[in-house]
Amino acid sequence: MKFGELIPATFVKKGNRFTAGVYLTGGGAATAYVPTTGRLTGVLQSGCRVWLEAAENPERQTPYTLVLSELPGGGLCSVNAFLANRLFKEALERGALAAFPYPTVQTEVTYGRSRLDFRLSNGGAVCWAEVKSVTYAADGVGMFPDAPTGRGRKHLGELEKLAAEGQRASVVFIAQREDARSFAPFEQIDPDFAAELRRVRTARVEVHAYRCTVSTEEVVIAEEVPINL
Repeated sequence: MKFGELIPATFVKKGNRFTAGVYLTGGGAATAYVPTTGRLTGVLQSGCRVWLEAAENPERQTPYTLVLSELPGGGLCSVNAFLANRLFKEALERGALAAFPYPTVQTEVTYGRSRLDFRLSNGGAVCWAEVKSVTYAADGVGMFPDAPTGRGRKHLGELEKLAAEGQRASVVFIAQREDARSFAPFEQIDPDFAAELRRVRTARVEVHAYRCTVSTEEVVIAEEVPINL
């Protein structure tokens, strides 16, 4: 996914869950929308460089959206959790995901009491996929979640039901940073999610993880990485 024009700034501090105070490189303080439900632990630190995009609606309360943050050890992290689905879809469409050879892509498909991210098909072959954005990493390991997620556990349960019906079901973790060379559940943050992920994997729910390459021009899925459960 290619970015439009990005505006450099310095991160000052989080406001509430979805806002951040920044100081524009061109001068002046501003408020930016933070497009994630996570905490961005280890990603946003006071004084770090960030990149913003201007809101399309000039009347919006937050005139900017936070797009990228420079990591303490170097490199960039795409902070928009909602991009993970788009990155997955773009990679599917260009045939870059060997594990998912499906030309037909449906998004936001209802199953049971949940709406799952993707229903993929190739003739009679079907795969359901739920995509999660990973922004936290330590020692080369990307981890999810960075905040407790009852919704995430619910989605794993729905995938388990699909697998029990004989359908292919997968949870896909996308690390929007380059230094995540493997993936593991974030046990200390949400031990219940970690336990559920291990359990549903034994019930034939597939677990896949990918890392991205990130620059101020674009973010794109680079490769699949190992899973450590």
